[in-house]
Amino acid sequence: MNAAEFNHRHPVGTLVFAYPGCRPEDGAGTRLVTRTRTEAQLSASGDPVVWVEGEGSYICLTHVDPVAEDVWEEARKAEKQAETMLPTPQRLGHATRDEAIPALLATIKELRASRQPLIDALALVYQSMAACVGDEWAMEWLGEVWTQIPLNVRALAGDQDAASELGEGGA
Repeated sequence: MNAAEFNHRHPVGTLVFAYPGCRPEDGAGTRLVTRTRTEAQLSASGDPVVWVEGEGSYICLTHVDPVAEDVWEEARKAEKQAETMLPTPQRLGHATRDEAIPALLATIKELRASRQPLIDALALVYQSMAACVGDEWAMEWLGEVWTQIPLNVRALAGDQDAASELGEGGA
């Protein structure tokens, strides 16, 4: 369909399903339940296109399907319902206590092992920033960003003020 014919049949605000990128039959495309926001026109490449609500660029008319109001409303309702639904939890099986405890202990051990490199990195950052006395940006960072890190983590990273505060029962 050319732009003039589309405009004759479908005024601005027409309810449509639009497929930016590709149509479902051509691949894993996305469907927009939307409406037109401009008249159709020719793009610089000569393709008939239209802009729709919710999309920042034009869409070729071959990727726009005008739909009846009841079909559009039903699709919009289904879209809204899908947005509010949480994914269904998947049952992982019924582990016995004897199976679960070793797995949990292994996970805890793994997490503890991954903690040390993070603490070492934070310690290096803290030392580097603290060494920049007089550097306005470093001081601002220490005052605003560093203080947002939990007190016990700051103490582990070598912040003596945080360690003292923890020792005084401040946290």
